[in-house]
Amino acid sequence: MPVTDSTISAPTDDLREDTPVRPELMAQPLRKPTKVGFVSLGCPKNLVDSEVMMGLLARAGAELTTRAEDADVIVVNTCSFIESAQQESVNTILEMAGHKSDGRAKKLVVAGCLVERFRDQIRKDIPEVDAVVGTGELEKILAATGVTPARNVERKNAGSDSPFVVLQSRPEGDARAAQGRFSREAWDGAIGDLPNYLYDDATPRILATPRHMAYIKIAEGCDHPCSFCIIPQLRGQFRSRRFASVVAEA
Repeated sequence: MPVTDSTISAPTDDLREDTPVRPELMAQPLRKPTKVGFVSLGCPKNLVDSEVMMGLLARAGAELTTRAEDADVIVVNTCSFIESAQQESVNTILEMAGHKSDGRAKKLVVAGCLVERFRDQIRKDIPEVDAVVGTGELEKILAATGVTPARNVERKNAGSDSPFVVLQSRPEGDARAAQGRFSREAWDGAIGDLPNYLYDDATPRILATPRHMAYIKIAEGCDHPCSFCIIPQLRGQFRSRRFASVVAEA
């Protein structure tokens, strides 16, 4: 996107010969926005997470690009559900890391389910990775990419009786958590708390789907720790948006 230098002109009254020009009124070039590129892998839930992160970055003033070779920062939103998805994620991270050594990219951020499963190992085995963002840490994407939040952007916290408040886990899920059935102690570097983030209708999103369709995430996580599935550990316990919030977004 072309960037035009701008100047700040002093008021007419300050242009008299006996009035020195104030330094703060001298011409200042505009700072180019950080260009951020995304690679989103895995399921539609992951795609929505990518759209939320892109929305947060765009609101903060970042410029999004579809070309990895043009990006200052590259974000890879990964999948870790099955072994083949893990390998695809690792291969994509390594491919994007090449843009740091051979291209213009200055930062590489890894997000998503692979981070929840292998947080420390990613940083240890792939030193090109500058930051990691888990599935419950989407709002940390600004700090991870080095994008400064825009001024005058405030998030209003709704009261507990608001129709837009996220409904948290159900009693049966809490009972299973108390039994240690969601434990991630054996996972390398996994933080103690399960992911609990869920966006709502007030969260900015940049849609990455065709114009005729879009995904709306109405719930997240799962309260059933089946032996063959790690979704509760990757995504946290079940929580849901209220009906009014889903309708408002739609």
